[in-house]
Amino acid sequence: MKKFSVKNILPFLVMTAVFAFVFVVFSPEEAAAAWKKAGITPQGDLKNSKIYTDLANIVYMVTAVGGFWVILCLIFAGMKLSAAQGGNPQARTQGFVGILMAGLGVFIIVKAQTIAGWFAGFGA
Repeated sequence: MKKFSVKNILPFLVMTAVFAFVFVVFSPEEAAAAWKKAGITPQGDLKNSKIYTDLANIVYMVTAVGGFWVILCLIFAGMKLSAAQGGNPQARTQGFVGILMAGLGVFIIVKAQTIAGWFAGFGA
């Protein structure tokens, strides 16, 4: 197996932090104003281009696939937790962490609609 070190993971962590910072700091209106100031303008008629319908369909697909994935993760974590009744504390912890991560996945799936709306605000 490949060993992971902080040196190998650091670029990923930095890019993730920058991406999260941009989500927190900039609103869609500020980003659109910055784009216009830089000379970037939307081309064509976005209202009638059906791009919003396509984005909505993608969000629905991600929600459906993510929902099935969360159900499978909950089943797997429940099986792990159920099998740990014999006194294996590591397997018990893995089961609880699996259930917690499935809950986090549900939260992200629910927030996908908000994130997609944030991106759709750029073209308005």
